[in-house]
Amino acid sequence: MAFLSNDLIGQQRVKELLNNIIESDRISHAYLFSGPKGSGMLPFALRFAECINNPENTLNIELSWQKHPDIHVFIPMPSSAGSQERNERLEWLNEDNYNLIEYADRPDLVREQSRNHQAFYSIDYFRSEIRPVTRLRPYQGKKLVVIMTKVETMRKETANSFLKLLEEPSKGIVFILTTHHYEQLLPTIISRCQHIAFGKNTLTDVQKALVDRDQMPKEKAALVAKLTQGNYAKTKNFDLDIIQQSRTEMIDFIRSSYVLDAIKINSIILNWTSTRNTEGLIQLIELLESFLRDLVVYAHTQNTGSLIHEDEVQTIKNIVLNLKDADYHTMIDLLAPIHTELRQNVQPKLLFTVLAFNFSMLLRGQNESFARDCAFKHLPALKLHT
Repeated sequence: MAFLSNDLIGQQRVKELLNNIIESDRISHAYLFSGPKGSGMLPFALRFAECINNPENTLNIELSWQKHPDIHVFIPMPSSAGSQERNERLEWLNEDNYNLIEYADRPDLVREQSRNHQAFYSIDYFRSEIRPVTRLRPYQGKKLVVIMTKVETMRKETANSFLKLLEEPSKGIVFILTTHHYEQLLPTIISRCQHIAFGKNTLTDVQKALVDRDQMPKEKAALVAKLTQGNYAKTKNFDLDIIQQSRTEMIDFIRSSYVLDAIKINSIILNWTSTRNTEGLIQLIELLESFLRDLVVYAHTQNTGSLIHEDEVQTIKNIVLNLKDADYHTMIDLLAPIHTELRQNVQPKLLFTVLAFNFSMLLRGQNESFARDCAFKHLPALKLHT
């Protein structure tokens, strides 16, 4: 049973469900996979497509999805990108089905670069690339399988056109759609698909995958699983040495913010903004958020067993002990909009500078120094005269 193999991570219930569909040979014309990021919907969709077109020998897939003429994969694309760029991303996915290829996760395939694209299914993309494929007949397999990821990014006109394909599907075609935002889809699209819900992978599942698939030592795998919050795909671009260095800098940022050491704060921010692209800065914000959540957990429970950064337990204890009035919840809330602002090309240096001023107040248990609509008042010179 192909879905019970170890190369697909977690999701035991989904594995059994898909395996039963293949064994019973009762294939619907459309499936909708929904679930959180990191749940592995795309690798499962690829395996499902392979099994649909190789029902007699599902334990040993004769043709992988990349080589099969009847399996077609589409991802949301920026308006400036072409089919060649999509093919390059699919080639990278072929190296490992868990590699991140979406523009939201990897704006550029060159890790040192970052371009803030907005990826979606435009009507032109649909008409020129997707719809022509749906008119084909199966060439070698049993079905023509069309996989479309993140279908919540369809523009309204595209969604309406795609709906017509679902309402009057060609004989021999199967759609496999994935989404992280089930609630954003047209109800008419949802109603025409067999819905399969994915859950979040457990830390144990991810840790086991890191040991078995990536030959990572158990202790390191346990830490990486926690730092990525159970998202195995994120581990593909994860450098633990860089993360540990970033965490040291992040703790220095918190301490410097508390005492308002402007020189140290500026030095840390300059280092971050000069050595990291947009994705690297977002990863830094996520790391900071996970550390603040550990401070909340320890402040309320004094329990170290559930901490993500358990190797920094003494630092966490010291911060909580010495900053008893700190408002960590509000500090976490301040981080949420920064993800969006970074992708909208707001100057990172300004974002982190304002963050440091707000952290300084909140670590003392005081309210944010100024409301967001008066952000200009964060300037130190203005503070001195108020």
